Amino acid sequence: MNEIIDDISDKIFLKELRKEFIDTVNKNISKLTDFYNSGSYPEMRAIIHDFKGTGGVFGYDRGAEIAGKLLKSIDSNENKQKSELCLLFINYLNKVVLKEKSEENG
Repeated sequence: MNEIIDDISDKIFLKELRKEFIDTVNKNISKLTDFYNSGSYPEMRAIIHDFKGTGGVFGYDRGAEIAGKLLKSIDSNENKQKSELCLLFINYLNKVVLKEKSEENG
């Protein structure tokens, strides 16, 4: 019986963590967009790094992959690739991650 309770508790905990993660992504999209529009890639780095580290945990492997490539392009200052990857990453967050948020609320 304790195993069943522990399993249910773990699922509830993970569901809450996932919800917090999606809420954080929602808050960070406007920051990323503002930083992108102003060309402030160094300021974007922490947000991108956080997603790279946690996105895969919640099943957003493609987003974590894009984030990794974007970090490399920021670090190497590859302007064209950096811009393209940034737009790809922001679009991914809007279409994939926030779509899940709207489905939860709907």
